[in-house]
This record gives sequence, structure tokens and C-alpha cells, in this order.
Amino acid sequence: MASARGARAWRCLLTGLLVMTAQANTTAGSAQETRVRVQDGQSLRDIAKAELGDPDLWTEILRANELRSPADVRPGMELVIPAGAIAAADRALDQALAAIQRATAEGARLFAPDEIEQGIASYDAGVAKRKAGDWAGAAAAAGEARQAASAAMQLVAAGRDSPAEARLTDREGRVEGRTPQELVWSDRADDAVLIEEEKVRTLSRSSAQITFRDDSRLRLNANSQAVIRRMRTDPLSRTEEASVSLAEGDFYALLSGQGPRKRFELQVPEVETDVQSRSFWVRHDGSGSKFTNYDDGVLRVAANGREVALGRNEATLVRAGQRPSDKVGIRAATVLLAPPDNGQTVTADVGLRWAPVEDAAGYWLELAHDPGFQRMQLSRWGLKDTDFATGELAVGTYYWRVAALDRFGLPGERGATWRFHVRVDQAPPFLSVTEPPEHVALTRSPVPVRGQTEPGARLLVDGLSVAVAGDGSFATEVALTPGNGQVRLQATDPAGNVTERLRAYRFVPDEADVLRFDAGLPQLSPRHFVTRQDAVSLTGSTLPGARLLLRAAGLPLREAAYADKDGRFTLNVPVAAGTAEYGIEVVQRSGRTSRDGITVSLDRDPPLIGLDLPPPAITAVEWLPLRGQAEGATTLSLNGQPVQLIDDTFDQTVTLVPGINRLRLEATDLVGNVRVADFEVRLDQQAPELVGYRVSPPRARPGQPLRVEVQAKDASGLRQLAPARLRVAGVEYDQFLELGAVPGTYAATVLLPPDAAGSAELREVEIEDYAGNKARFSLGR
Repeated sequence: MASARGARAWRCLLTGLLVMTAQANTTAGSAQETRVRVQDGQSLRDIAKAELGDPDLWTEILRANELRSPADVRPGMELVIPAGAIAAADRALDQALAAIQRATAEGARLFAPDEIEQGIASYDAGVAKRKAGDWAGAAAAAGEARQAASAAMQLVAAGRDSPAEARLTDREGRVEGRTPQELVWSDRADDAVLIEEEKVRTLSRSSAQITFRDDSRLRLNANSQAVIRRMRTDPLSRTEEASVSLAEGDFYALLSGQGPRKRFELQVPEVETDVQSRSFWVRHDGSGSKFTNYDDGVLRVAANGREVALGRNEATLVRAGQRPSDKVGIRAATVLLAPPDNGQTVTADVGLRWAPVEDAAGYWLELAHDPGFQRMQLSRWGLKDTDFATGELAVGTYYWRVAALDRFGLPGERGATWRFHVRVDQAPPFLSVTEPPEHVALTRSPVPVRGQTEPGARLLVDGLSVAVAGDGSFATEVALTPGNGQVRLQATDPAGNVTERLRAYRFVPDEADVLRFDAGLPQLSPRHFVTRQDAVSLTGSTLPGARLLLRAAGLPLREAAYADKDGRFTLNVPVAAGTAEYGIEVVQRSGRTSRDGITVSLDRDPPLIGLDLPPPAITAVEWLPLRGQAEGATTLSLNGQPVQLIDDTFDQTVTLVPGINRLRLEATDLVGNVRVADFEVRLDQQAPELVGYRVSPPRARPGQPLRVEVQAKDASGLRQLAPARLRVAGVEYDQFLELGAVPGTYAATVLLPPDAAGSAELREVEIEDYAGNKARFSLGR
């Protein structure tokens, strides 16, 4: 922006100086005159053509010499020629015309129509004054025309460098944004307009697609944050410019094309990029940055004085504070297996399968509603298995693809995209409501709602999800509002078919039903309180001055309390092991008594943390997916950072650093019980080192065994066996060396054929550590 404003200011200053120069030249020119002597046979038109370049200007020579007619001109007469004033006027008009033409070519008729029309009008006036011989007036009008053209150019510069906009064209899960004017993050809906300097982030199991005006797209994966630094458009030349900064996480870019009319700038911390590619992937986290290019166009990556140019299916790693690595080959494309391409399924929970890719550390699955993956159904990163259950899908057509991930988390080649069709039953689910009856008059709230629906259906009661038992039965409670109302029930089967039922009622509250508890109290359900203390203080409101009596079944009075003048009360309820039910009598000042009941449970059991797969003690893969359940937890954190819980489940990917990584999961339930799970994972991406080797004797004799020893070392420990290759007298033999009692020493006694004799040497040995890192050493001559 600063450079654009500076350019416009310099253009304005330069134009002003030119106008002032032209005016000064006009003033000086009026004083410039030349004198000529009339020759024999020379007419006044001849003199005007020779001196002024136009024979029709002979009248100006008469006027300058105060002559009445050409007959007054005699041979030998000296005439004054007004060449300076005429030339200055012509020069000013030429400069004005050039300025108007430049402004028009830059788009003045679109961005500054009034200013350019004013300039043209002044120029036409100057031309008229020139024809009339008013040279000074012509020069002045030309100056006004140039000033108008200059003003038009300033408006053109501002109009052609106008901010563009992008849109959030697709979202899965929770997507949030924050403009420069906003202090907090807020939810972003589908098709939300995104402006310059706006931040966009995705949470767990979420993704977002940002689409620019030229149809270029960025797909942010889960737990990512990007900043739209700059979006500019020039309506006249139809050029587009966009700049995006990746703060953390990863995205996949699919650009509409690069060239003189379109430019995309990628900003990554500590890395410089030059984007000519139309299809690439980038990730940034605490370990550094990673880039994969899927296009023939080059993606250049530079850091700390080194640059790498990535071609199609090439990748590089930029560790924090280091130079880019050499080009890394990515994993091969994944072959999809089931369901078959263009196949149909009669179940909404579809099982996807694909063939394993050699040396793949995981997989990245994308499922969308369109072949361009612009409307995403789900995106799952770091899948360990080669199959995946989609969960319930609505009727329709879906497209899916899978990319293999290496140990660095670099996605492999883009394989084929397959599609399948979900065609399930079209019959709406059964839904019967047994309670409350239709058009009932009610005096108590909440009211129980019970009934039956299709097993497996999703049930909403007044918009809230209600659990459906295995036999299809359900039961819940609904809080009522006084007057006429209705309860709305909606059942949706796995195919997306919907059935609705309404139960109309009239609610006239009983005056005795006056006991209300504060909503902030920990409750498992309405009037079922939970605590981990020996007593719980229940607060709420009732009639002012009322007395509250707490009783347990068959036991004397346990507690009494009074409501204050505002009706506020605090009732202390003792808590024993397990669950207890209490009755509460509310005695009003008038002596009228109403009865209510509560349930109190003691919960000192912390939430349960269960992982789908336990973290490995040692790994060479620097990304670690943590998936599992935190049963009963209301909040979950990983190393102090919040982790999103969805129906007690979590899905978080951790980027490991070399060495020991200490991971702490901390789950907290409704009453503050805490469960902590600690793990340690060592990241080892360094291959074993060869310390030394020996073959004895160095020359084999017929029938004599050979002893082969290899010394190696590695931080995470060595595998038990190491394949090796020997050469004896030009013949090679494969052998396995075994790790012995001496740490880091492999050895084997090799029995050769009886006729084998000659020079013996170790040609090759491959050593692998427990993290899966391999090193192959070529030895010998």
C-alpha cells in the first residue's frame, strides 16, 4: 500500500512540475521574435510557411507588424515573425493531448469520466483559441487540460489498485475468523466474505475452503490458521494479486494459473517462496516448514541462503532455523479398492478401502460432494489403517481420494478420484409419541416426553438431540413456557428421511410449583445434581420468605432454610456414597405447602482417557495422531493446550521434535475430577552409524569358516538381524549377521562351499534401528 501511495504522489508531483514548466515556456515564448527581410518575388504565404510552418499563418505576420494587407509588404522590408508565442502554444497543446491520451489509455473514461471530459473540453477550447490567433489563451487552456488529465490519472491509479475479496465457499466442522477490527474469534458461515488482513482458522476435525475471485482455492486442513495479507484487482487489465500467510497447520492450494495477469504470494515464517506452481501443499509448525509440489510449474523455496526449486511430485523440508533439505521423493499414488468406482451402496455407513503403499507411515483421506473437492464431507489426516468407515452419509453422490504420508508427514502423489452413490430407502422413519397426549392441559414443568421410533434414527426434541435405545424407544423431559405451546419431534433415519410429530399443550403452572434452581449448578439431568464433596450447596429462587425443608425418605428433617426478601435461598444437602433422593417442602408465608424432589449423586471418579492406539515408545514418524475417548470429560488439554471434544471423542495430531517428547493429556469432568495420562515418545529419524567391521581371515581357505563382525551404534537401539553380502574370490554370498552380547556388535560365522578360496571382503551391510530408520553401507574395494 505504501509503495502504491508513493507512486501516485510522485506521479502527481511530476505532472505539476510539467504544467508549471509549460506555463513558464509560454510566458518566455511570447517575448521571442525573429526578423526576416522580404526577398524579391517572395510572398507573405511563403514567409509564413518557411518561418512558422503553416502558410495560412500569414495573417499573424500582418498583425505582428501592424500591416493592413499583403499589398503593404515590399521587397527589402524587415518583418517581425511571432514564432515564439506560436511554438509555445503548439507545444502546450501537444503536451495536453499526450496527457489526455495517456490517461484515457490507463482507463480514465472508466475511473475518472468527469475529469477526463473536463480535460478534453479544455483542450478543444485551446485549439479554438489557437485558430483565432490567441496564442496565450491557447497555452493557458492547454495547461488546464493537462491539470485535468493529471487529476484523472490519480483517480485511475487509486481505482486500478482496489481491494478484492475472497469467500469461505466450504466448511467442515468449526471454522472461525477474525478481522483486524475484531478482538476475538467468531464463527464464519458458508459463503462468508473475507477481507484483507483477516485471519481464518480451523479446529479439530474441521476444514475450510477459501476461494478468490479468479477461482483459485486454498483448502485449510484441521487445526490450521492462515492470514489473507493482500487481495488486489485491476478491473481494466483484469489482473489479480493475492498474498496469503500460513501461521500454523497446513493447506492445499489449487490456483487458476500464474502469469502476467495473476500472481499468488505465499508467506511462511523464516522461508521465502516464489510460486509458479498451480497445485501444491504446505505445512508449518514448531519443527519448521514442509512443501510438496504437484504441478509442472516450479515452486521455489529459500531459507538461510539456500534455494530449492521443486518440480512435479517433489518435496523439501525446512527445519526451524536451517536451510531447505535436498529434494525428497514422495510416496507413490494410492490405489483405491472399494467401493468400486461409480458403484452404489444401500447403506449410509460406507466402508472405504485402499491398497497399502510401501513405506507409508499413514494416509490422508478426503471425501467430498463434487469431483473438484470444493464441498468437503470430511478430511482425515494420519489414518494408520487402509480402511475407513464414513459414518452415516445422506443420500447422494460422493467423491474420494487417498494420499500416502511418509514419516515426515509429506503427502504422496495424488491418485485417482473415485465416486460412489448412496441409494438407501426413501421411506420416512416410524415415529410414535405416547406422552404427552395431544392437546393436554399441564400444570407441572418439565413434562416427560416418551415414544418409539426406528432403531438407529436420529431424534431431535425441540431441536435438542435425544438418545434412542436399541429397540427404538426414547424418553426425555421438556421445559414448558406458560400458555399455549407445542413440542416438536423430528426423527431422521440413516438415509436422511425425516418424520415430524407435534404435541400441542396448554401450560398453566401450579402456584405450588415455585422452586427453581440456578442453571449453573452441576447437573446430570434436571434436578439431578452431582458433586465430589461431602455436601453440595444448592442455590436458587422461590417465593420471598418461604421456608424450605429437606427430607430423605423415612428419615427425620435433614436441613431447613429460608428464602430472603428476593426469594433467593441456599440449601445445603449432605452427600453420601452413590445416589440419594430427597424431598423438599416449600412452606409459604400463608402456610400453603408444596412438595418437590431432587436427586444428588457423589462422583469422585475422574474421567476415563482411552486411546484408539497407544503412542509408540520410539518412532521415526514426526507426526503422531492422538485419537480416543475422554469419557465423562467436559474439557481436555494436551500439554496445557485445549483439545476439542466431540461427543467425548478427540482427534489431535502432534508434531514431534527429535529426542524425547513428553505428552500429557488432562481430562476434567463436570465437578472438577481430573484424570492425567502421561506418555513419552522418542523421535529418532537418524539412521544407525557404522563404527567398524572385520572379516577374518582376510583370505578364505577351502573348508575353512569365515568370521564376520560389524560394529554400529544408534540412540534408540539396533534391530537383532542385519542382512550382509560377502565376496569371496569374486563370488558373492548373502548372509544375516546377528546382534550379540557385546552392545552394538553384529557377528556371524560363515560356512563357505568346500571349493571356495581366495580374498574375502564384506561388500554391503544394512542396519536398522527400532524406530525403523535404515542405513545401507557399501564396503570393500
